Parts: sequence; C-alpha cells; structure tokens
Amino acid sequence: MSPDLQQALQKQLSRWQFFAPCPGANASVIDAGAGRWDGASGYADIDSMQPMMPEACCYIYSITKTFTAVLVLQLAEQGAVSLDAPVIDYLPELSLPAAVTVRRLLNHTAGIPSYTDLPAYMPENRASPSVPWTYEQVLEYTCGGELLFPAGEGWRYSNTGYMLLHRLIEIVTGNSFAASIARHIVAPLGLKDTYVACGVDEGRLVPGYCPYLNDQQVMQDVMRIYHPGWCLTGLIVSTTKEIASFYQALFDGRLLNPASLQQMMSWTSCGNEPHPFFPRPGYGLGLMIDPAWGFGGLYGHGGDGPGFNTWAMHLPDFHGRPLTLVIFCNASMGAHPFQLSKNLLRVLAEHR
Repeated sequence: MSPDLQQALQKQLSRWQFFAPCPGANASVIDAGAGRWDGASGYADIDSMQPMMPEACCYIYSITKTFTAVLVLQLAEQGAVSLDAPVIDYLPELSLPAAVTVRRLLNHTAGIPSYTDLPAYMPENRASPSVPWTYEQVLEYTCGGELLFPAGEGWRYSNTGYMLLHRLIEIVTGNSFAASIARHIVAPLGLKDTYVACGVDEGRLVPGYCPYLNDQQVMQDVMRIYHPGWCLTGLIVSTTKEIASFYQALFDGRLLNPASLQQMMSWTSCGNEPHPFFPRPGYGLGLMIDPAWGFGGLYGHGGDGPGFNTWAMHLPDFHGRPLTLVIFCNASMGAHPFQLSKNLLRVLAEHR
C-alpha cells in the first residue's frame, strides 16, 4: 500500500478516536488493488497510557461463529456431517424435533432460545464472571421447552444454537473445538496469534474495558476476571491482521470448496426493520449478509462482549476489487464501529 494511502487511513483512524466510545482501536485492510494496512489509535491501557498497537490480541466474540461454520462445512465436505440432517442425529441426548437441522442452527432459523437472552444471564455473569454456566445448565434452561417458532419458519439469533454446533464438532471429530480450530484453520493459514480461549486471561490480551461486570457500573479492565466459558459457543482470541487474513482466505476459496462457500453465502432475511448500516439485513451460514449494501454485497460478522467490540466485513467488488476490513475496539460499546467502517472505506475510495 502506498505511503500516502497508509497515512490517510491512519489519520482517519486517529481522528475517529476523539469521538469513539472506547480507549483504543485497531483496524486492518486487505485491498486487492491497493494492498494491506494495519493501524492502531488511542490507548490499550488507560492507567499507564500505553498506546494501542496494531498487533494487540483481543477476544473476537461472535466473529467466532464464522470459524464454527467453516469447520461444520468442512465436515460436510468430508461426508461426516449432513447440513440438512436433524441435529439429534449427532447429539441424541437433545430433546429437539427433527426439524431442527444443522443448517438451521447455522443460519439461526431453528427457533431455539438464546441463553444470552435469558433474564438470569447478565445478573449471574456479573455475580460470578469467573465461573460460567455449564453446557448442561444451558441445555436445561433453553432446550427443554417450546421453540420460539417452528424450525425453519422464522429467524432469531441464537447463541444456544452455536453452542450445540460447538458440541457437534467435538463429537464428530473426537477432538476439542480448540484443537479443530488450530488444525483446520489456524495452521493451514499460518496464523500466529489466533486460538480458542479456554481460561481466564493471564496477560496475553490487551486490556478490555466493561462497566457491567460490577454492581457500581464502573468501567474496568475485566480481562483478569472474565472467563471465556461464558461464551459456550467458543471464544477465539485474535488480531485484526489475522482476522482479515482469515476472511480473505475464506473468500479466496482456501478454506472451502466453491459449492460450500456458495451455501455459506446463501442468506435468509433477518426479518428486521432496515438499519442505518444494513438496508436489507440477512444471515447466511455463520455470516452476516446484506445483499443490498452495494459492492457485491456485504459479508462478515460482528462481535460484542465484556471488554471488546469487533467488526469484520468483506466486499467482493469494492470499485472493481475485493476488500476486507476489520476493526477491534477495547471496550464494550453496545454497537459496532459502523461509522468508522464507512470513514475508512471513503478514504480507500478516494485513493483508488
């Protein structure tokens, strides 16, 4: 990437930081026409005033769902899983109807209540941030009663569904979710700072700030108290640089065959009102999708949880070339950095 464009992107990122609801932010761009850029702004640690660095490791939260979907589709390519089979074929202990299929878990049309929507979830998270619910508890809370709607006849985002996919991967492969991510995605792509978190952080992550894990609602670094097991979907640690490489590899066809990638990109309407950033929101298999976004459609995912807010997007035809943009913020913000995304894309368009 040219020095002028790198400087313009960094200037925009630094300018945004004056208005941002987070101490620091990282951003990475892979532009097939202009090249690659990795930047940072603001602060990683507000006590020491340590600046944010481009290689800072963060929890990616629900961007993990794209990794999960890739693993399931790889298993389908091998014939180990059928996307349209009932999930009870693989997890027979579940009391779910046969209409709850693997595909419907992947695109959130199964109707299973999300455990993160339960009234007790946040109070118990706050009371015991280091002691998460177990798989068995979540099954009892969410999979023993009525579905939200008949499977296949609605759409509702469900972290419980991705918890079941996490378990399915472990049952079918005979390996842990962390080992499967490492073997089938991280190692083939040569990623160095991407892994599944399995315990409370011991200093590998940049500080992540959150106000809702204490009774006083004080903004605090929660990395030494928050257990990633609260994300029973699985929780990956990574950098913006490596998540950009992951999405580039996905859409370059290095992780899935063309038929699998096409299934992943096939979307269902979320049934939501138009959003200022999403004129026509949809969801594929582990991908947030908006076919009306322009530039060949938007494909990506966001993540939000204690300490971090993350956003990744891929545009297949950004002024004639594919482009991937990833942003991490080191605070729980409640909304993804959509305006920063638009600002950076504007700079890229002006320098094309």
